[in-house]
Amino acid sequence: MDIAVLGGGAAGLSLVCHLARTGWHGSLVLVDDGAHPAAGRAWAWWSRGDALLDPRAATALSCATVAGPGWRRRMDLSPYAYRVLPGAALDAAAEAALASRAAWRRLWGRATTVVPDDAGASVTVETDAGPVEVRARWVLDSVGPGEDRPDTSSLDFLGLRLRAREPVFDHGAVTLMDFRTGQDDGVAFMYVLPVSAREALVERTVFSAPGASPDHAPHLAQYIGEIGAAAAVETGREHGRIPLLARAPTRAEGAVVPIGARAGLVRESTGYGFARIQRHSAALARALAGGEDPAGAAPARRWARALDASLMRLIRDDPDGAREVLGALLRRNPPERILAFLDEDASPLAQARLFASLPEFARATLVTRLRGAGARRR
Repeated sequence: MDIAVLGGGAAGLSLVCHLARTGWHGSLVLVDDGAHPAAGRAWAWWSRGDALLDPRAATALSCATVAGPGWRRRMDLSPYAYRVLPGAALDAAAEAALASRAAWRRLWGRATTVVPDDAGASVTVETDAGPVEVRARWVLDSVGPGEDRPDTSSLDFLGLRLRAREPVFDHGAVTLMDFRTGQDDGVAFMYVLPVSAREALVERTVFSAPGASPDHAPHLAQYIGEIGAAAAVETGREHGRIPLLARAPTRAEGAVVPIGARAGLVRESTGYGFARIQRHSAALARALAGGEDPAGAAPARRWARALDASLMRLIRDDPDGAREVLGALLRRNPPERILAFLDEDASPLAQARLFASLPEFARATLVTRLRGAGARRR
């Protein structure tokens, strides 16, 4: 086997799609334990419309709203659009890619061990029929079989899918961050993803400490009433926690190359990672198609990790200061600069302008945190 991809989430499925696009015709197995079916999930990101999976998005919104106590801003996102890809659509794209190659397949089972050797790596997979050994030249791993899963800080969220009789939602804009919600359980914000003027997902998210369980329900009820949707009918709900990486990304070990969250691609300060996963998948596919070491495709994220660490420390130690920094960033910069910065795609000049836009207190606070984060990472 040339390639084993471990994990059927965003990273594994995206990599299969990008490899198919290159025209690479080696042998491949996608190991998927089915624990988190893609069909019940969705991924959101912003992009210019030129990425491989952009056309498969079910939602593409050209405007976004951000707000806080005493202020509200509706932004034109051009040249970006905010996109949402249903998990079923990503899974279908990967299935089509797998079906296009005779030597590609999906193996349903749980990878339990990965052992690198001189010829590649050996993966043990527990299937319904018993253990199966898969030997591959390269293992692209989003799972980390056998690794400890420490309880880390997370983005804890509860979302309600609502249907109203009257048109109460702004169906042309996503509400990315609205800080007008209770802040007693941490830095919290509301997120609204409209399906139409009468249907939307309304979600509350909290930067949550390890082991904490925020009580979202009363805050959601209050916010829903304030936006005029108190009479809306709940048609579904989703609750989850997005772990925020509290350590450096896993390094490649021989033929075993981390992908997805294990490669540090979920940004600690926002929880977004899909666009970075797409760029990494494209780089991995080019390297593999060209016969190069895919470990070299990993993006350099030292500055971004230092910035994330400083923001997370600020959120933990000084929530009011964190809200001031985030609010100033969202109020005082052009939308394109904000999105490029959040997506780690901003030039050094754009980043300098963004920092210069912050109030003196917020800028000094963030710089102090950055220096501390840099010292701890040496």
